[in-house]
Amino acid sequence: MATRRAKLEGRRTISPGRLISGVSAVFAVPAFLLAQVPVSPSTSQSLQQIAQQAHSPAVPSLPGSLTITPEGISKLKLMPGSMINVHVFEETDLDGAYRIDDNGDISIPMAGSIHVESLSLREAETAVRAKLISAGVLNDPHVVVNIADYGAQYVTVMGEVATPGRIAVLTPRKLRDILALAGGTTAVAGDEITIHRADQPDQKAEMVHYTRNNSGGPELDTVINPGDSITVKRAGIVYVLGAVYRPGGFIMQESGSLNVAEALSLASGTSPEAAIGNIKVLRKNDDGTWLFFDVPLSKIQKGKAIPMALQSEDIVYVPPSLLKEVAINAKAIAGGIGQALVYRAP
Repeated sequence: MATRRAKLEGRRTISPGRLISGVSAVFAVPAFLLAQVPVSPSTSQSLQQIAQQAHSPAVPSLPGSLTITPEGISKLKLMPGSMINVHVFEETDLDGAYRIDDNGDISIPMAGSIHVESLSLREAETAVRAKLISAGVLNDPHVVVNIADYGAQYVTVMGEVATPGRIAVLTPRKLRDILALAGGTTAVAGDEITIHRADQPDQKAEMVHYTRNNSGGPELDTVINPGDSITVKRAGIVYVLGAVYRPGGFIMQESGSLNVAEALSLASGTSPEAAIGNIKVLRKNDDGTWLFFDVPLSKIQKGKAIPMALQSEDIVYVPPSLLKEVAINAKAIAGGIGQALVYRAP
């Protein structure tokens, strides 16, 4: 082993190939530049290997076009299951494809295990170089690391999206991109999105407020990392009952808020027998008790009062007026009698 290391250390001649140690694995070296640099046969062979690696099947390319790389390749974090190509300029015997094991390590001959999980390609190059030096394999190695095979990484999307499930991603993506990949939000999506980070406990979940009319808000630029999960919450529902034309439950869409005037409008307004002076908002507390709020609808209609903001599960109750009901019923009965007299038999 000592003889082998001495032999490797003896090969410390400086060559033009060492001057391009920073060449990324996704860029080829132009042929006209190679032709202008006088190099030895061994160096020329190393440069040709780099050029071939730059067009490896792991990074597909189109004929006659630039090499295509995944978006954000510089920020790609290595994960267990991925395979990387390692090239050492000073000792090609160390070159090879290394699979990252479940512990996030690769094993290089004479150097041993190197932890590369969650490192970028450039950081992995630094880690391999440091290990080769500390293990006494090479004094000043120049290393290039390239992706040969990507390990499966996913973002889990749940809740009110068109196609919930797991989305395969290689690099961090913006929240707007993840929502688009999930088919967008549904018609009943609320204004809150919960983000669970892969490296954080559930109780530290992040909350992002999202609305359909907020197409360019900074909230949608929140970065989602591989392994994260997001949940799009359902919009809250407000119930309008009693003397209205269209009683029922109404979703707090768009901005995620709704006031009492808007809720009555969604219910098509109050009916003729409504006691508009006695409208109430019922709100249930966490302990099961109820709160009651008066709604001054007449002042609201005249612009003398601000409509009360509602919360999810609130109930707007419009009671009927007994006198109005009697008057309306009496009028209906009188009308019925009049029609009966018209059609009375002679």
